[in-house]
Amino acid sequence: MLMLHRFEIRYCLHGRPHHFLQRDTLMTDADAWYYAALHAGTGLGLEAVEDNKEQWRQHAMAAGLSEVQWVKLA
Repeated sequence: MLMLHRFEIRYCLHGRPHHFLQRDTLMTDADAWYYAALHAGTGLGLEAVEDNKEQWRQHAMAAGLSEVQWVKLA
């Protein structure tokens, strides 16, 4: 059985800070950008390239997303 962990993801959207909690089995920088883009609403319309996280990151940055960081919570 896969173990889910809790992660906190922080990002800025047009310079304003945001954060949220995400459960997953693991987290990478690319995953954090993907989740932040979804949370911020900047990933809308990119469902067809769901597995291309670099494309998500570039699209999200163009829409004002920046400073994506994540940490695993205890």
